[in-house]
Amino acid sequence: MYHTMKLKIRSYLPILFALIFIFSMNDSHADSFVDPEKDIDTNYAVNIDEVDSQNSTNGYDPIETTNRKIFAFNDGLDKGILKPLAKGYRAIVPSQGRTAIRNFLHNLETPTVLINDLLQGNSDRAGITLKRFMINSTAGFFGFGDPASDLGYARHTEDFAQTLAVYGVPDGPYIVSPFFGPSTPRHIAGRIVDFAAHPLTWYLQEQDSEARYTYGITETLVAREELLDILDETEANSTDYYVTIRNLYRQRRIDEINNGVPSDEASEYSIDTARDLNLVF
Repeated sequence: MYHTMKLKIRSYLPILFALIFIFSMNDSHADSFVDPEKDIDTNYAVNIDEVDSQNSTNGYDPIETTNRKIFAFNDGLDKGILKPLAKGYRAIVPSQGRTAIRNFLHNLETPTVLINDLLQGNSDRAGITLKRFMINSTAGFFGFGDPASDLGYARHTEDFAQTLAVYGVPDGPYIVSPFFGPSTPRHIAGRIVDFAAHPLTWYLQEQDSEARYTYGITETLVAREELLDILDETEANSTDYYVTIRNLYRQRRIDEINNGVPSDEASEYSIDTARDLNLVF
């Protein structure tokens, strides 16, 4: 007989995934529970040549030779391991289930988004973030659904690197990090703070390694599966895949920092292209 029982994340995983499959295979519930196309724009048209020609701030790449080597390493790792796993994930998990998992992960990030909304002094966006978390955590069945978007509270992203940008901290040179990909010194610093502030970081420290790896692998697969088709088309149409990714990364970050408002640093076209690609940098 057990005197005590400490339920860990891995204890819930079979239940959670079973619930996802139940909803995803039942059309009458799935339609009202999640929208498989939400947050994914599949009707994109990318003029890669125009993206490649964007040079302004995108060209600040003083260690390009080293960056290209790391980029090639990451790309090989992606094509050899991560991309096949993402394809397998797509083949096994129905679209409704994948959307539910993505919604759940987005909901877990909401407290961090709220903190950065407040640090940036944006009370309106903070209010939307708080409402999204409350609605999706309850009516959205612990975040697997996204009824908040249907009610007009659209999801937005904020991170500490964006907060640093609002405070005037310069971006710095373009850096390709092993495993993590495109970044800058400011973005790297922001990622460290965001990791420390994430609610699961502290909870998972109390769990065993299996729980931590399960969460990390799931988050990575979800992000990579979402980009399968888009990155394939981007690479196929790029004259220089490295330059294209570098420019799109810069445009995406500028877009996020300015909350979607075009700036002098990026053309409206390139901003739209970065949005369509939905790069999760």
